[in-house]
Amino acid sequence: MRRKLFALSGLLATFLLALMASGTAAAPLVEQFHGTFSETFPDNLCGIDGTSVVSGMDNIQVFADDTFKDQFRLNQTFTSAATGKSVLFFVAQQFKSVGPPIDNGDGTITFVSTFKGLPQKVKLPNGAVLVRDAGFAQFNATFDATTDEFLGETHTPVNGPHPILDSDGALFCEVVVPALT
Repeated sequence: MRRKLFALSGLLATFLLALMASGTAAAPLVEQFHGTFSETFPDNLCGIDGTSVVSGMDNIQVFADDTFKDQFRLNQTFTSAATGKSVLFFVAQQFKSVGPPIDNGDGTITFVSTFKGLPQKVKLPNGAVLVRDAGFAQFNATFDATTDEFLGETHTPVNGPHPILDSDGALFCEVVVPALT
């Protein structure tokens, strides 16, 4: 599920960035989406089968100057089918673009975005925190200016602890697997 959420977040960010690739004038709000979700489903987390119960909210605003703001909140409980043990995940963050796309002069464009808040906290049901990312970080996503093909992304933690981001996500399974087995 975590990988699905990372992929969903990445796809959402990529979609928003590609959507904004052909912007216009000032900065009035041109599009807004607000939604809530709640779902229970069979899941596999770090190779462990189980069930996830997820609920959350997403509020996305797209502006006429090719910028956006996405406020996102998620609560998830994953329970291992084999052991009955659970881990809880919490996300409360704001992801937004810093400005219009940057023309790199080589046929590519780069979107600079930031997130702040709590992009990920993993804890046990009794309240013990296993790991958390918090604070502020910057992302640079580069696209082919002609085809809108996503070419890659770099990120720079600016402040706050970002152990999961710093490990490119590897630390997540390193703490979750022992908690569920």
